[in-house]
Amino acid sequence: MKGPRLTRWRIESISTDTVVGTDIDTGDPQEWEREWLVQRLGGGEFSVELATFDRVSVTEIDEEQEKHPVENINKPKPHVVVVAYGNDGEKFTQFFAATEPKNWDSLEVVQQDEHVQNFSDELRRRLDEAVYKALKIEQRYQYISILVLFICLRLNASYE
Repeated sequence: MKGPRLTRWRIESISTDTVVGTDIDTGDPQEWEREWLVQRLGGGEFSVELATFDRVSVTEIDEEQEKHPVENINKPKPHVVVVAYGNDGEKFTQFFAATEPKNWDSLEVVQQDEHVQNFSDELRRRLDEAVYKALKIEQRYQYISILVLFICLRLNASYE
């Protein structure tokens, strides 16, 4: 964490009422009222160093041109938008398209936020890992949905 009166702090613990940190340079501990600190972080008075992407949202786009204008997507579906949420409260968006029809394994980035392009190699690796994991989970969900639909159709046909 950095701020006008803070240098660099490592957060040691967070409770419902307080946040305890240690000054990275001196090792001195500091305790803040949690609400006060949250207000300062929300107002931009202090900042959090982006280090992780703990939440990633994956959405398949049906009508990419209307809902999410992505320039020059002339690739087969699926088209996917991925939003990764950083520990600093920022969100980072990437658009993917398949190089092979209906093949989630062939997804590649076709457009992304400019901030993502400026990440360090380490931060980019962390983002890529988080996105890869989320895409794999979504891909499994897609296959399970198709399997369930197939089973329901077969069951329905057997009752006719």
